[in-house]
Amino acid sequence: MGKKSRVKTQKSGTGAAASVSPKETLNLTSELLQKCSSPTPGPGKEWEEYVQIRSLVEKIRKKQKGLSVTFDGKREDYFPDLMKWASENGASVEGFEMVNFKEEGFGLRATRDIKAEELFLWVPRKLLMTVESAKNSVLGPLYSQDRILQAMGNITLAFHLLCERADPNSFWQPYIQTLPSEYDTPLYFEEDEVRDLQSTQAIHDVFSQYKNTARQYAYFYKVIQTHPHANKLPLKDAFTYEDY
Repeated sequence: MGKKSRVKTQKSGTGAAASVSPKETLNLTSELLQKCSSPTPGPGKEWEEYVQIRSLVEKIRKKQKGLSVTFDGKREDYFPDLMKWASENGASVEGFEMVNFKEEGFGLRATRDIKAEELFLWVPRKLLMTVESAKNSVLGPLYSQDRILQAMGNITLAFHLLCERADPNSFWQPYIQTLPSEYDTPLYFEEDEVRDLQSTQAIHDVFSQYKNTARQYAYFYKVIQTHPHANKLPLKDAFTYEDY
């Protein structure tokens, strides 16, 4: 599809990633899993727990620096490939264009008058990444054995995306290359920014989301490194907290 060769895994870069072993990270993730599996702390202790969990996460992220799969250029560089791929596979690509709406981000803008109730946008199911397509992918054998993947479709989809993202020959690469690389949700906030939320009602949800995400990552890192059905997953050597 034109730019498939531009996917790369930064396995050699500077810093700890060049020499870190899976065993080192496995030890840290085991400690993280234990910390995140502890009962919810009492009133006034949530911040202390959050800082402890974040400290472990930052140690893991530092060791994994340079291991993530990345794409050269900006996401909008890949929009032409996306439209070509969509068109070749039966999606509608006429009557609108992709535009950056400044603060709102990228979206579609009509290039002609669209009548009320007119069908102008359709996407064949084969282009969608779904739990069903995950079960039929390289992730299938692990999915059949892991109860958390079977019970939580959102996590299955996350792994489906990460596996396909790590495969330069993936059918979905033209779509994956156009996805955002960062978001502005509290999960991505710096510690000082989270501290500023302590007096708000949102802080408990922020703590809970961060703890749950860290627990999930720690659990699945061990699964990816030790489960026999995970041996052939393309993300086995590049399953980073940052990507998850």
